[in-house]
Amino acid sequence: MEGKTLNIAEKFLVVAHHPEKGRFLISHLYIKYGLAGAILLDMTLEDRISLEDRRLMLKTGRTTTDPVREEVTLLMSQAGKPRRADYWVRRLAGRYNRYLKQILKGLEEKRVVRIEERKFLGLIPYRAVFLVGSYTRSNIIGKLKNDILVYRASAGDNMALAGLVEACRMHRLLTTDRDELRMVRSQVKKIIKESPVSDVVAHTIRQVQIAIITSVTAATVAATAGKH
Repeated sequence: MEGKTLNIAEKFLVVAHHPEKGRFLISHLYIKYGLAGAILLDMTLEDRISLEDRRLMLKTGRTTTDPVREEVTLLMSQAGKPRRADYWVRRLAGRYNRYLKQILKGLEEKRVVRIEERKFLGLIPYRAVFLVGSYTRSNIIGKLKNDILVYRASAGDNMALAGLVEACRMHRLLTTDRDELRMVRSQVKKIIKESPVSDVVAHTIRQVQIAIITSVTAATVAATAGKH
């Protein structure tokens, strides 16, 4: 598994997944919005989108064989006008099931996960996804935690992934040690706040991170209000 190259969306799903059971360790809400943000972060680091006047701009002439990013590129090109990051986080979150299935299929092809087709009570079909071994997840978490604690701004993909840790409340998936957890929480907030604004990529990453946090908060408030 050491030779596998995973993008941010794939790393996000692996870290969020239970190491042994066929389920995620964070809520559906966080997976939904976190995955949407991860896709945009991947496109940012690949120089497919940039930020102008707080709006995401699609760069032309960039081709990809990835079905998810290809579909998102088409969506953005048909939007008619540039939109803010929070708009795209919500828009992609609405297509969550489609993207999740495609990304998990890619992880299966890389032999990172195993997908099993099952039936609940022998009638209702569903899919169970299991990690193939625990090394890949442990390796990703170990490197991510180290990059957060020492704050290497040059570690672009992990600095972007750190934003998802904050937005989706994934701190405890990195460590359960109380002192280390406090340090991780503090460092992640620092990373989001102090990303150099002179760097277009870092600034775009920060805007997408803020959009995820805003969208998750709004969805949580709406869900809570609906219960009363």
